[in-house]
Amino acid sequence: MRYAFLLGAALALATPALALDPSVLPRDLAVPPEAATADAPQSATYRPDPAVRRRLADIMAEGAAKEGPAQAAEMRQLVLSGQAVRQYERVAPRLGYRANDAIDGLAFYLLAQWGVANDHRPDITRAQAAGVRRQAAAAFASVADQVATDALRQEFGEMLMIQGAIIAGTHEAALRAGDQATLDRYAAMAREGGHQLFQADPADIILTDQGFRRR
Repeated sequence: MRYAFLLGAALALATPALALDPSVLPRDLAVPPEAATADAPQSATYRPDPAVRRRLADIMAEGAAKEGPAQAAEMRQLVLSGQAVRQYERVAPRLGYRANDAIDGLAFYLLAQWGVANDHRPDITRAQAAGVRRQAAAAFASVADQVATDALRQEFGEMLMIQGAIIAGTHEAALRAGDQATLDRYAAMAREGGHQLFQADPADIILTDQGFRRR
């Protein structure tokens, strides 16, 4: 599928400061490009609960508040509306990903973060997406004991789906506008945040059928 059409213009009004802020992610979550193990969990499903989404809206709005009250209100509304999660759910089948699974949400977020960091525009194949999911499963194992309930898996998974949706949406809007300066700025922000996720500069990582690999 075409990366640029991951989520379309629905999230184009989301601000880059919110989109690329890694502070709402678990600090001990990292996905080295080589990570993938046979004994990693195969799923991290959850049953969605509206009360959990309301709590997540509080968490993400608090993270966005550092940019100002308007950004906090925007983030709260985005989470409560379910718009970003619905957009993810429309796209997920094309990647071979599923709804209501925290590992799939993490894999989607990784693709979005890496894609913006590299201003990636070609198609992402299902084989590449599957490789990234295997790596995401291995990374999820490091935080699985922290998200051992349906509610916590939903918070974790939807947080990543929403962050990925915003990142992809802002990138798409800049692509459609032909705004290279903004694309360069987004890439720099995503590279900075991506160091934590990938334990390397995302620009030094390529996407293959085995997932992410160092150049």
